[in-house]
Amino acid sequence: MSDLHCPTCGASKIRLAARKSLSDVLLSSLTIYPFRCQLCADRFRTFLGRRTPNPRRSFERVEVSFPVWFKSRRSPTSSGVGYEGLIDNLSIRGCRIRSTAPIRIGSRLELEFQYSDNSFPVTIEEAVVRSIVDGAIGLRFTKLHRSDERRIRHIVDVWLPELLPSRR
Repeated sequence: MSDLHCPTCGASKIRLAARKSLSDVLLSSLTIYPFRCQLCADRFRTFLGRRTPNPRRSFERVEVSFPVWFKSRRSPTSSGVGYEGLIDNLSIRGCRIRSTAPIRIGSRLELEFQYSDNSFPVTIEEAVVRSIVDGAIGLRFTKLHRSDERRIRHIVDVWLPELLPSRR
């Protein structure tokens, strides 16, 4: 098990992916499960050799604390007003922002954050609001430049511990 790596990029930062298709469910009876690389997002199946519950999400969230600026995108009622918040977790596909901004589920946002004083801002061209709970806004990234995606992958790579499943 310790030699389990992503077949695409070779990273060992992988985790069990949610079983969604019928083939995933059927193969899980043979303990063949889907995995997702946390860096390149490749999804692959492999023999695990033991039963495991179906995980809720495919991407591990990294606990961070980055100031963020965001505004509504492509909305007819959008005034272009920007808001501030704090990113408190991040993955290569989304993040959670703490803010008191008046945002609704389904809204499309543009956001920008800086992860250090010496870094250029990372710009997410479009993110969709998936959830709002007690001032925590859950976002899924839908559009970003390749260079910003690489920078997010680098942040996740540095901050995320090795995620190999342990044998019990």
